[in-house]
Amino acid sequence: MKYKDSRGVEHWDIDCPYCNAGNDVCHDDGEGYEEGIHHEMQCRKCDKYFTFQTEVSHHYKPSKADCLNGAPHELETRKRGTSDGIKYYSQCKNCEHETKTRDTP
Repeated sequence: MKYKDSRGVEHWDIDCPYCNAGNDVCHDDGEGYEEGIHHEMQCRKCDKYFTFQTEVSHHYKPSKADCLNGAPHELETRKRGTSDGIKYYSQCKNCEHETKTRDTP
């Protein structure tokens, strides 16, 4: 998908291997996401067809979780809809530990 960064520079999903023009990968109906296969597309500028393969990379963001090291959980009240109506529970904002659901906040 084309987007502009904080400096106003345009970025595209993929560059054409023939003319180097930026192109958007169309993901209509889930197309272009499956890994390990060749997806076909046509360049928006030179009209030549080419293939691409999808690779997914993961990025990890570490956070302190003092509650896993002996400190108390930092609980926040949350709600979720159930077949019995709205239920409330508390969840730690650091490790997602949950208390039992209840009917009132």
